[in-house]
Amino acid sequence: GTRVLMTVLDKIDTKFLKDTVADVVVKACSACAVARPDDPVGFVAGWLEQFVENDAILKKRVGELTVKAAEETADVEARAETASAVSDHAQRAQAALAHLASLSGDPDELYIHAANYALRLSSTGGTGVRAYVADLEEPEEDEMAATLEEPGEGEEPAVAAETETDETEDTGSIPEPGEPEYGKFFFRYVAVAAAKGDDQNFLVGKKLERGVGVSFCMVDNTLKQPWIDIQHVMTYRGPPLETREGDEPTDPDAPPPTKVHFVGGFPRAGAFFAVPIVLVTGEVAGMLCLDSVKTLGGGNGLAIPDTDKDWVRLVAAAAATAMDAAAAQRRATLLQARDEQTAIVAAIAAAEAPDESEAAEGEAPKENEADAEPEPEEDAPPEPEEGVQMSDEDTIKALEFKKRDREKRLAVAEVALLATQKRLALVAHLVDLVDETALGEIRSAPRAPKQTWRVVKAGLYAAGFKKFEFDTWSLTRKLLGGEFRTKLQKLNPNDVTKRDAKAWAGVHKCLAGVTANAVVRESKVGAVLHRWVDAFVAVSDATLEVTELKTAIEDFENEVEKTQERIAEAVADAEAAAEAEAAAGGAEAEAEEATAS
Repeated sequence: GTRVLMTVLDKIDTKFLKDTVADVVVKACSACAVARPDDPVGFVAGWLEQFVENDAILKKRVGELTVKAAEETADVEARAETASAVSDHAQRAQAALAHLASLSGDPDELYIHAANYALRLSSTGGTGVRAYVADLEEPEEDEMAATLEEPGEGEEPAVAAETETDETEDTGSIPEPGEPEYGKFFFRYVAVAAAKGDDQNFLVGKKLERGVGVSFCMVDNTLKQPWIDIQHVMTYRGPPLETREGDEPTDPDAPPPTKVHFVGGFPRAGAFFAVPIVLVTGEVAGMLCLDSVKTLGGGNGLAIPDTDKDWVRLVAAAAATAMDAAAAQRRATLLQARDEQTAIVAAIAAAEAPDESEAAEGEAPKENEADAEPEPEEDAPPEPEEGVQMSDEDTIKALEFKKRDREKRLAVAEVALLATQKRLALVAHLVDLVDETALGEIRSAPRAPKQTWRVVKAGLYAAGFKKFEFDTWSLTRKLLGGEFRTKLQKLNPNDVTKRDAKAWAGVHKCLAGVTANAVVRESKVGAVLHRWVDAFVAVSDATLEVTELKTAIEDFENEVEKTQERIAEAVADAEAAAEAEAAAGGAEAEAEEATAS
């Protein structure tokens, strides 16, 4: 039995006991030895039970402390991430504003970036709201609606008389910038930004006319507001517009408050916030808007946060900074234009002045030649009475008269053609200066410089562009690039066979009344272009006149020849008839003689 017991004890895992409960049991036994209780086993059992409870509490506390430490670490990390995100957003916002303020070259590019930055850097990151820009425009002038006499089919209209100007006079001071009268202005949506799936591109190009919606309260001086902030667009009823001089009295029965205009046509729930883009001169160039109007494609219908409103104000201010920089650059360029145009006028005057040496070497003018009476005008042949057909002889006289008249006019026209060709030769190089960089001066203007636009449109008509391609100033700006200059350079003023009558009617109507002095007050490159276009059109018109006169003379000569042939044929027929009649009479006489004999 003892041998078996020893075998079991030998198999006990003493290492396991030492590693797990030995220390605890030793402590329990030590406590029992010190306390010497009456029930040592019960004492040790109670001590061990208490130890287990204390150990559980201790482990729980350690766990709680561990969890708390982890939460504190996570909180610190979250705050750090938030601070980093805020810092990153602030840096992106500053970079966006700096970039926007630098876009002084092309208003269309500026508008697109303004809408995108206003949306993408809003608090929602572009979801639930949409941003758009509308510029403030004047009504476009339709040059084809001018009251010139309409041409017949295949004909070109008479060229309108241009305003005479003294090319030597001073080009005048550059108009001071200032705020225009907005009475006929309207808003046109030019850029839109929205979340993916929220297609708002239908807005681009649409107009917001005066008297529609609420936006003009940021424009009109009597009602001018720094911004528009509407929390609920469906229920908004704003203050009535103040009556202006000349307006019809307000109907007391009509609802006076202003309502929001829904471009899509259907009232929707949501908010609307708009800020004017105000230049340093006080002029309102347009507006930048945010709305949350709820549609099937997007919009959360909620109020727009104040942080987003502040951001839109900053974006509008940056856009205005870019426009102010462009305006300052255009003004600096205009100061150079006056000296440039003065030099061009002087060069033209010097080249067109008569050469004194040639005059001295030539034949001396006859005495009192200047006082000689002009050659009297030849009287036209009388017209035949009504119902009386003109004889061939009278027809020839009339044709000869018309031919002599055209020959006289041709001599004058050929002299005029040489003069226009000489002037074009003096300014032919100017078209090479109208390059992409120079045209940037015009492209940077958000609103059309009226005289310059007419010159540009005349060039576009002549170059073969269609009217619908430059119907608005925004469309015209897109065409002002290298292709425009290349097409102008390829034009040949002496080739009038391909002149489109309708297009050249547009050329003449655009240039009617435009003067170099008026254009140079608006644009340097516009003034250069005007010098070239004006000279080119003069040569082309003079070439056309010479060509038409030569054609008319040739036609008259052909008609005279045909009429003379007809007369010759009639004379020949008459002579032949007379000869035949004489021959018949002779034969009859011979027959009578033969009968008598």
